[in-house]
Amino acid sequence: MKPQTRTSALALGLTLAAGLTGAVTLCAQETTRTFQQPFPGNGEVRLANLAGRIEIVRGQGRDVVVDATVHAEAGSAAETQQLLQGMKWVKSRDKKGREEWALSYPVEKYRSYAYPTGNEDSGLPSFLSFLGSIGNTTSTYRGERVRIYNRKTSSAPTLYTDLRITLPAGANVAVRNVVGKVNGGDLEGTLSIDTGSGDVQIASCACQLGIDTGSGDVVVGSARGETKIDTGSGDVVVRRLVGNGAIDTGSGNVTVQKVSAGKLTLDTGSGDVTLQDGEAGRVIAKTGSGGVKVLAVELEDLTAETGSGDVTVQSSLARTKRLSAETGSGDVDIKAGPNASFDVVSDQGSGDLSVHYADAVLRKSGHKVVGAKRGDGRTAIHIETGSGDATIRPQG
Repeated sequence: MKPQTRTSALALGLTLAAGLTGAVTLCAQETTRTFQQPFPGNGEVRLANLAGRIEIVRGQGRDVVVDATVHAEAGSAAETQQLLQGMKWVKSRDKKGREEWALSYPVEKYRSYAYPTGNEDSGLPSFLSFLGSIGNTTSTYRGERVRIYNRKTSSAPTLYTDLRITLPAGANVAVRNVVGKVNGGDLEGTLSIDTGSGDVQIASCACQLGIDTGSGDVVVGSARGETKIDTGSGDVVVRRLVGNGAIDTGSGNVTVQKVSAGKLTLDTGSGDVTLQDGEAGRVIAKTGSGGVKVLAVELEDLTAETGSGDVTVQSSLARTKRLSAETGSGDVDIKAGPNASFDVVSDQGSGDLSVHYADAVLRKSGHKVVGAKRGDGRTAIHIETGSGDATIRPQG
């Protein structure tokens, strides 16, 4: 860009900003109000928030204590104060008809709200932030269809609430946040997190854990107990998993490490699936498009499927009774232990089966290797590829 062009663009921005000064000065300054609400922790506590960040921390005592910080900005100072003072916890019901405590956003009066989270990503100076694109999320809250904008807009008041939830050990809490990130510390009890749009990060949870997000990444440091994670779009990482688990994402990578599980299901529509280190009973790992890797995991039963991508398995197979690897387009590579005993059946549209154990007995159909047996064949291996090679070999 020529120097005079850059100057003209900046002048245009300043002119636009100056032109909007009158509209901006008509708005009240963003103001906050903080209040605290305890909820008895002797039963299930369901909480709902329309927009804002949520922090969940471990606490003492029996009550679930919620500290709320409300942020508001409207067309006048009086309207702003009315929004702030009107926020409280009221009884409501979620889309499944379950009773919950919801913050009383005035959805009967305003059907749109601004939760300004996008300015930091626009790359524009703050006084030109209005030039950035405005995204929005639509959802149902307290029985009404509501739109949440990610930037301030003249068509909607700014209104959102940041929550700090203190969770005593053994509590049963369900948190629904339509838009906004959720962060958790070292927690115990039963915890359910539902967010329409926003990342979820939990340091550790010795509990029954359920996470459901329409769009956002999920990271869990350590999960001990029954774990279920579902995201429409986003990556999922669990760095340590003890207990049964089910992880499903429509689009994104799934990674689980240091596993000790009876049954584990990992499923993504598009993305890689990686299971690394540990032991498991039954594992189902599927992806529509992407690779499947099971590395340094001792297991009893494995189903690994991908529509397009490679399947890689690294295990001694000492405990494995059944292993099924299927790919529409890609290779299958099984790295087993030196004492592995297996019976391989291979069905390949295009590709070869290679067995790198000298004492394995090969089965052929014409010149094509279609199977192999070693030892007593106690591990039944089924390999199917539409297009790709298959290999079974010793580790190392």
